[in-house]
Amino acid sequence: MSHHFKTGDRVLFINENDKGTILMFIGNTKVKLLNSNGFEEMVAINDIIPFPTETHDQNAYGKSFTTKEEESPISLTHKFYQFVNDKIEPMSFKADLHIENLIENYHHLENFEIIQIQKNRCEACIQYAKKHDIPRLKIIHGVGQGVLKKEIHDLLRIYHLQFSDDYGFTEVIIA
Repeated sequence: MSHHFKTGDRVLFINENDKGTILMFIGNTKVKLLNSNGFEEMVAINDIIPFPTETHDQNAYGKSFTTKEEESPISLTHKFYQFVNDKIEPMSFKADLHIENLIENYHHLENFEIIQIQKNRCEACIQYAKKHDIPRLKIIHGVGQGVLKKEIHDLLRIYHLQFSDDYGFTEVIIA
């Protein structure tokens, strides 16, 4: 059984009555995740399955049921969907790498773990942009101390991509 998980994905344990959120990958066979009790666990990828999203659809509960998505101004379905078409420049996509946009529970993570999650998501966005012929990508990393920005720029150099740095984001030329 082959699944294509990514950091931030919600999953169910196959042999336990629990769920969790993927924090990071450990090689090709294990993941570190945060379980529903708030504890970190390392598990084999073969021991988890994707969290079923069809049960969170309003239609799964019938038409008279009100979902939390309708009550909240931010759709829960898209809470961690930070790779979107830029509204100002339609030929450009933007990827917001602020950790609160990537995973739910991050306060317990070490700085290096947060950077790794952000780098993994950035790399996934770059690969998506290349695969779908997206010409420009704005990677929002914030201003901070510049640690994430440096890591992102190092990653872009590995991909041999042209980029320019602006205040709080880096613009990348993909095509």
